[in-house]
Parts: sequence; structure tokens; C-alpha cells
Amino acid sequence: MTIDANNYPLRPDEITTAWIEAALKSSNSMPASAGISSIARRPIGVGVGMLGLIEVVTPTYSGDAGNAPKSVVVKYPTEVAGNLAVATTFNVYEREVRFCQLLGPKAGLRLPKLYFAHTTSASSFIMVMEDLSGYALGDQVEGCSVKQAEMSIIEMAKLHAAFWEKVDSDEFQFVPYHFPTVHSDAMLQGAAAGWDAMVAIFGDVISPELKNNKDKFLATVPKMQEWIVSHPHTLVHGDWRMDNLMFGVEPDHAPMAVLDWQGTLRSKGVQDLAYLLSHNMDVIERRDNERALVAMWHSELLKNGVKNYTADQAWDEYRRAVLYLWVYATVIAGTLDPSNERGKAFMTAMVTRSSTAIGDLDGIALLDTF
Repeated sequence: MTIDANNYPLRPDEITTAWIEAALKSSNSMPASAGISSIARRPIGVGVGMLGLIEVVTPTYSGDAGNAPKSVVVKYPTEVAGNLAVATTFNVYEREVRFCQLLGPKAGLRLPKLYFAHTTSASSFIMVMEDLSGYALGDQVEGCSVKQAEMSIIEMAKLHAAFWEKVDSDEFQFVPYHFPTVHSDAMLQGAAAGWDAMVAIFGDVISPELKNNKDKFLATVPKMQEWIVSHPHTLVHGDWRMDNLMFGVEPDHAPMAVLDWQGTLRSKGVQDLAYLLSHNMDVIERRDNERALVAMWHSELLKNGVKNYTADQAWDEYRRAVLYLWVYATVIAGTLDPSNERGKAFMTAMVTRSSTAIGDLDGIALLDTF
């Protein structure tokens, strides 16, 4: 059985038994002599993956299925028009598909096994992946513990070191630089468009200092974006948050697996670190452990072969990245439709933590340094 890569399901109710069978056989993930007689489906990640729909598909096999997967995760485009417009603008579907196909094997991280993936336009894609539901999924609303932050830092340092100062070749053409690209333009436009809506909804958890510096912050965004692609730069996940992290719970599990590579960028590695700590950690735990965690990331980079990057550089770049990532909070909280209470809770936590971190690090004072 062959699969038509250009004719694939775009919605969960379009998936068929025959298509799943063809997808698994295309990657030799089930024996050619076996078949699939039926499938069961259930959605997952509601309120988490706002730019995509995700479900678990469980096949019933006919014949000897050997080591064929007992279940798979299938990822489709979002059905929310506003969120789809964001996904299309940032070309996130192609970025994830091609990263997992081409660069994932070089990243040094535990990623879900890819059974099938394809995209034909900026607004359509499908991915069939290993089901890692035996792992424990992180929760951005609940927040990142110190132990989880330490595990994350060990893994993200592997990614950053693997591509440190090596991303300027043609191999990375599908991964945008953070600046100057449609990514940076859209982030600036999204922050400007979303600021007032964000304040209207989440204003009670945003510091007066940030509110009062709207114009100055937005005017400085292009300079911050230019800085964040300056050397040294690498490949970043771009959305390193708890809802994209799965933590091992069984003896045969990896310590952690990383999901959702739609936001992959060429940028400073510290972007991922700042996003994890300033958007995901409880405020008190971040304050108590921030210096040590940044120092740990720097140390892990050196262990993985990075040279000529000092601890002072890491801390300075971390403070700057925390300030810049207010753009992300503004775009997400001001322009995306969460469609459910869980999505709004995640946005509230993100805005609260980011605003507080900027205040703790005297971030507004850094605007004049760009």
C-alpha cells in the first residue's frame, strides 16, 4: 500500500483506517503483511497546543503486527481561524515538519519517533508520531519546579551546543533567523496590535512600569531583535515551556522528551532559557534559583564543547532576553484566542511571571542599552 503525500487528512474526522495503515507502512513501522481493521481516536492537549489539533489514534491490527506501535499521536492544523492565521504567518507547520525530518536526529535530545510527516502549504500539514503518553506532561499553569528546570537546562544545552555558531549554512534555510524576517516583523506587529487587548484582559497582573513604557518598549523592539541574532547564535526551540516537555517516569524512559518544534529559530540560545525561567517558573522559586540556573546552563554549554562564552555574558544576555520576551507574552495574550479556560489560565500565568521577572531584573532600565 502506498500513501499519497499530497492528499492527507487536515481534520481529525478525515482520518481513515486505510490512511493510518499506509502512513505506518511508509516508514516500515508495521509489517507489510499486517493490516489495520479499525482505529479509535481521542483528543489530547486541549488548551495547550493552540496552533494545532492533537489526538491519539489507537489501531486494531489484523495479522501479525510485530513491533508496530500500539498507538500514535497525530497532529493537524488548528481549526480556530485566528490561530491558523498566526500559524500561517509564521510558517510554523513547515518548520516543525522539516526540523523533525532533517535536524531532529542531530539535536541530541529525546524526540518522539516520526512515522510520517508532510506539508504542502503554510496552512496545512500532518504528523504521525510516537505516543509518549507514558511520560508525564509538564503543566505551564502549575509551573516548572527547580528539578524540572535543571533537567530542562541539561537538555536545552545539548541542543544549543550541537548547533552553536553552525547555523549559517544552506541546511538551515527553512529555519528563519529571529531577525530580520517575517518572524520579527510579525512579532513586532503582533505586539503593537495586541498590547492594549492584553492590558484590557490581564492588566491587573502587569506592572505599572511596563504599562507606562509601552511606546518606548515597542520602539526598542527592532533593536532587541537585531541583538538577539548577534553572535554567538544557534538553533533554538523557540517555545520551551512546560506544556511542550514530557518527563520520564519509568526506568526505561529518557529523563525528558521535547515536543512541538513549530517555533524553531536561529537565535541566541539564551532565548530558550529565558522563556523557560521567566514564563514558566513560580515567581518565588525563580527568584531563589535564577542565578544558579543560569550558571548551570552556561556550565552545561561548556561541557558540551562551547568555547569563548563567559558566565558574565550568559547572565547579561539572560536579562536582556527576559526583557525582549515580553513581546511573546504580548503577542500570545493579546492576539491568540485561547478558546477555553485552560488557555486563559496559561496566559494569565505567563503574563504574571514575565512582568514580575522584568521588574526583578530591572529590565526597563535595559531599554536604553540596545
